[in-house]
Amino acid sequence: MLRRVLLRILLVLLGLQVLDLVLLVAVSRSVGFWPTFAGLLLVGFLGSAFARREGGRVWRSVQARLAAGQPPEHGVIDGALVLLGAVLLILPGIVTDVIAVLLFVPPLRHRLAAALKRRLAREFELRPSAFVPGAPAPFARPPNERRIDGGSAVIDTTGVERRE
Repeated sequence: MLRRVLLRILLVLLGLQVLDLVLLVAVSRSVGFWPTFAGLLLVGFLGSAFARREGGRVWRSVQARLAAGQPPEHGVIDGALVLLGAVLLILPGIVTDVIAVLLFVPPLRHRLAAALKRRLAREFELRPSAFVPGAPAPFARPPNERRIDGGSAVIDTTGVERRE
């Protein structure tokens, strides 16, 4: 499963780089090499500053929610999407820069994060042991656990003494 996901990511990144190369050659032919190069450098510097600022904002938001005793609202997935945007900005190209900038826009990123959360939840529902073969469903109750009056869990255990 993980190999297929990594292979898909690699193929998408490779495809984006080929598309970016074709676009960069076309842009370079129409406006010249140096303006294209300067544009790439400018977008890279501006994008890295934006990534640093937006990544810091996401990190502070996660820390504030954790300090208040609440789970991060958009924390982990938001941070991962900001990191993905930063990586895409490092890669030279027009398409990757546009995707990266879109990942830095909070409303768009939150919608994508929500879609990813739904996808992950569906993945766990359909194949609970997809990530660890032979593992029980994540967050599933043990078969011997029961709740008393909706309160804390009581786990019935029986012990067998073994002597060697």
